[in-house]
Amino acid sequence: MNYQTAFYIAITKRVLGWIIFSLALVSTVVSLVLLAEKQGLQGDGLNAVANDFIKIMALMIRQNTVFLNFFWHNSPIPSTHMGLSTANLGFILLFFLMFVGQALSASGNRMNRQLKFIKESIEDHLIFERAKGTEVSKEEIEAKITIPRHTIFQQFFILYILPIILGGILYFIMNILGW
Repeated sequence: MNYQTAFYIAITKRVLGWIIFSLALVSTVVSLVLLAEKQGLQGDGLNAVANDFIKIMALMIRQNTVFLNFFWHNSPIPSTHMGLSTANLGFILLFFLMFVGQALSASGNRMNRQLKFIKESIEDHLIFERAKGTEVSKEEIEAKITIPRHTIFQQFFILYILPIILGGILYFIMNILGW
């Protein structure tokens, strides 16, 4: 791909990555709030007080974010029972989409950094050629450059390690709450 195409792809990856991440994050948080509202804490004494607090907070969040009604009505509420239901699969998919969006954005950032370095190198080369007395245009140099493609699968930490770490933390918290 040439220099201009790579520039537009880098911008598209960054914007699309942030859109995917934002929507998946909102949907995941809404799913967790709905789960807290539905599940609560079981027991008497302090657990009953904490249960009332959790349910009131979830209800207040829901009532004060009416602009998120699409998410409140369509986000999957994960089941706390062992097994893969459609709601659990939907929640897991949305959870992983957060990391796919971040990997896409990171891939676009990497391309953007490389393109910035290439742009500076082209300008340096133009100065050097003009000092030698050779007339070369910027377009001629850009036409000779081919930019390699960057995939999101090269973002190892964001795409592979971070979901496991955060999923483990989420699982640990859910076990502490008795869900």
